[in-house]
Amino acid sequence: MKRFIFLLSVILSSFGLVAQAGNPDQIVGVWRSPTNSLMIKIDKVGNHFQGRIVWLRTHQPNKPALDENNPDEHLQNMPLKGNKVIKELSFNSSEEVWEGGTFYHHIDGKLYNCRIALHSNNQIKITRFIQSRQDGVSETWTRQ
Repeated sequence: MKRFIFLLSVILSSFGLVAQAGNPDQIVGVWRSPTNSLMIKIDKVGNHFQGRIVWLRTHQPNKPALDENNPDEHLQNMPLKGNKVIKELSFNSSEEVWEGGTFYHHIDGKLYNCRIALHSNNQIKITRFIQSRQDGVSETWTRQ
């Protein structure tokens, strides 16, 4: 029986159906927001993870969306595409989450603390909060 379970887990993991526990690189890739209006690409840079906007829905197709809600007036005319919105996340292996970084929410122009948890190989839960995760907003993003 143990041999069967082991063999089954090897087969399923080869098809990507079983999440790899403790693999910090699992969040690397392109993720789509729950509103289908934004995609970010998360990369590993050194020991940290960061995410940049790689696509966003715009109302004026020939004009890039600008960071109009940024509190820094000098940055309000910068295109949103390419902006780093997730910074300095570290993998916490004991809880299997990515935390300690920030999330810039271009909709309200605010910088939040950020925590990411893996739901499956194809979904992550991004929580952004000011002081406490309990007071935060969580969204489930889907791998592209």
